[in-house]
Amino acid sequence: MADPLEIRRFRPDDRERVNGFFDSLGFDARMFFNRLDGNRQNALRYFDGTLENTIQWMACDGDTMAGYVFLWDVDSSVVWFGIAVADAYQHRGLGWQLAQTAISWAKENGKGGVLLTTHAANFKAQALYEKCGFRRIGTAFDGEWLYLLRFS
Repeated sequence: MADPLEIRRFRPDDRERVNGFFDSLGFDARMFFNRLDGNRQNALRYFDGTLENTIQWMACDGDTMAGYVFLWDVDSSVVWFGIAVADAYQHRGLGWQLAQTAISWAKENGKGGVLLTTHAANFKAQALYEKCGFRRIGTAFDGEWLYLLRFS
């Protein structure tokens, strides 16, 4: 990545950026990350104040949201993780940077680890998760693969 993008928490004036990000997602991201527009709807709950127990960060390239990472169940000892990078920003290390932002928060806040699920055919995401230290530990109730990153 030539210039590092700003990674920051959501702000009240970000609604348009968030919608633009989800509108920009390609087929794979819509199928693997935003099925039935669920992750968009959860992200937008930030703006009406109904999102609880969740922390969200975005990667910004000027006024464009290039990536998104979030943790939920943040009051538990092991938090859940989700991430997506806009197609135009993939293969530049942004996914790694976003993942490290969330993982660092979890470590700094005394969590025991981070969990995630991913579709068995989502090979690009699995490669990122494994590079970050996640290990596949089984299959979740919905048939997706379950990954865990435990902290020492």
